[in-house]
Amino acid sequence: MDQRAGRAAGNTLRRAYVYNVQGQFQGSINAKGRLTLPARLNKAIQAHDCVSDREKPAIVFTYYDGSLQGYTVEYWRRLEKKLSEHSLLAKKTRSFVLGFIANANEVSVDKLGRLQVPEYLRKRAGLDRDVIILSYVSQIEIWDRAAFEARQQHEEEEMDLEDFLGGMAIPLGDEVE
Repeated sequence: MDQRAGRAAGNTLRRAYVYNVQGQFQGSINAKGRLTLPARLNKAIQAHDCVSDREKPAIVFTYYDGSLQGYTVEYWRRLEKKLSEHSLLAKKTRSFVLGFIANANEVSVDKLGRLQVPEYLRKRAGLDRDVIILSYVSQIEIWDRAAFEARQQHEEEEMDLEDFLGGMAIPLGDEVE
């Protein structure tokens, strides 16, 4: 395989995992449990190669750490394949399955960017009406707005940006490579 073909294959694989939209967006869940995604994020999801078994664009959502975590269907299927390599009787695997995998639900996204957030996930994440939608790296998160603002305040007080990024060898400030 030549270098261009290898890079193209790598780009296709990366597209399977990410929507390439970074941002924080405000939204609201209506009385029927529907959420309309921001236009920029919806456009990326509609253009994404991976569709659900229902032949519609979809996101797999699960509850974790106070919010809903959303992944591409392809990413989720690869995660499940990796999980199948482990004994489901092992304590750590069982904890992961019950705490993370068992909450998952594949949610279709219509052409207008609307999705139906399952009631049990809304309750688990404390989502009522006003939400924050985060899109970064390889996932989407949906938070209750007040919970996110409190969590973000806490994390900003706790984070040591220089220590974290210093270990990633990313130049900061006056540093030049």
